[in-house]
Amino acid sequence: MRKGKFTKTALKYLLAGVLVLGVGVNFAFCGSKKPTPKAGGETAADFTLDALNGGTKTLKDFRGKVVVLDFWSIGCPPCRRAVPHLVSLYEAYKGKGLVVLGISFDRKEKDSLQGFLSKYNVSYPILLGTMDVAKKYGVRSIPSVFILDKQGHIRFHVVGFNEEIGQKMESRVKELIKQK
Repeated sequence: MRKGKFTKTALKYLLAGVLVLGVGVNFAFCGSKKPTPKAGGETAADFTLDALNGGTKTLKDFRGKVVVLDFWSIGCPPCRRAVPHLVSLYEAYKGKGLVVLGISFDRKEKDSLQGFLSKYNVSYPILLGTMDVAKKYGVRSIPSVFILDKQGHIRFHVVGFNEEIGQKMESRVKELIKQK
């Protein structure tokens, strides 16, 4: 009987901890008053972020290319499922003007992040995301993917990942690459 009581008490504390963590994450991502940019052509906010492998990357430097921004973390199962699709998308279209920028929220887990990237042969740039940049884009949940046209306007936005979303992303990339 005592063992069952311990389990119930431990479960209560575990659930309370998960609730506190969830509220903290929600506050961190939802604290922005800026709404998520619409995919109807709003100009994407410029940013400069540290690259995982050194140096920095600035969004405006990619004007003239179709850009996929993927806000993600290795601790997020749908984010991890999206990475192989993004790798395939990048490999198929990088020669046609596609850039994928993975914006990771794993600043403190760089070793785990490097291991994950190696496992999936990620060849596109990984940037170390900040809450400031997430707020500029109204990111409230991850994965959050934005696809920008060659002029830097947001033309597609989606939260989450599944095969249908992957197909929609590829279709949108194909359309945007064909545009002048």
